[in-house]
Amino acid sequence: MILEDHLLYVDITQICGIGCAFCMYADKHETGSNMELSILARENLGRLINSPSVKRISISGEGEPLNNIKTFHEILGLSGGGKAFEFITSGFFPHDKMAEFYERTNRIAASQGDTCNIRLSTDSHHIERVKWRAHGFSINYLLTHRPSNLTFSFRSIDADRSFARDYLISELNDWGMQSTIEPRGALEDALVVGGTTFSIDYKNLVHPLPNTPAGYLDLYGYIEAIENKTKKRFTLGSMNKAPTANGMDVTVKPDGNVYFYGLENRSIGNIHSDELDWEALSNHVTCTPLVRNLYTQPLADVLDQLSDQHLVRSIVEKANNPYWLIKEIEHHKGLLAEIESL
Repeated sequence: MILEDHLLYVDITQICGIGCAFCMYADKHETGSNMELSILARENLGRLINSPSVKRISISGEGEPLNNIKTFHEILGLSGGGKAFEFITSGFFPHDKMAEFYERTNRIAASQGDTCNIRLSTDSHHIERVKWRAHGFSINYLLTHRPSNLTFSFRSIDADRSFARDYLISELNDWGMQSTIEPRGALEDALVVGGTTFSIDYKNLVHPLPNTPAGYLDLYGYIEAIENKTKKRFTLGSMNKAPTANGMDVTVKPDGNVYFYGLENRSIGNIHSDELDWEALSNHVTCTPLVRNLYTQPLADVLDQLSDQHLVRSIVEKANNPYWLIKEIEHHKGLLAEIESL
């Protein structure tokens, strides 16, 4: 089984005061905590980050990662160089604090020969709750200061595509910048400012509420869009464009527990108590029927093979996202056993 170009997520906080309606982690925000790195955690993350098989290290959270900048910068410092990091944020800080954050992040990344892409949330759920909006400010910062090792991009949901386009053009206009939107596919646009292009990525809507207006991508439409983009069938794991094989998609939670993304009810270790590397994680994929089947078989085909199609349809409609699907299926042990036995 070939696995290459892995994706490492590190969720560094559960703290968030924004309160988006769609958030799946809202129940953790009031009592949540920040990740702190033990000696063993640093060793484990260092091994995972510095492996040549890692394509990207994504720093996010079950909350807003700006609430734990200290740990983010410690993680950046674990790199041996030549790595691609990203930081997913609402950018809710006042602009002077965001500038300080950008300056220090760029300084650390540049000192080690790394890059860091700042991905700013650009959906209506975040925007309406953020007092200091970072989008126009961040593009202005980039074009004015030209940080050597920082880039910027935007992320939204497909149901908010028109909102994201109109908002970005309006926001940049307020900063004295003319911009255009170039559609690039079902899941992406490009924002063009002068001669500089910034990507806008769209995810599909997770757990749509009963009164959600029609028009969003359902789970099968989302899978089809990903398959069109990558030129291959969709499986769990980190999707890479053909002909590159897919990789592992590993998430480290704020408490140090480690999971395969999309299979987050089954811990495969903890960075504070276990020794972890990509070889051990690969062996876990190969030797665990549930993970192996979901990593090797197209997800749409897996769902079609399950016996209770009425139940499958109800779960698919509720989750509406391939990476949240198994969390719903976990409540139905019969379906889970069928997937394990495929």
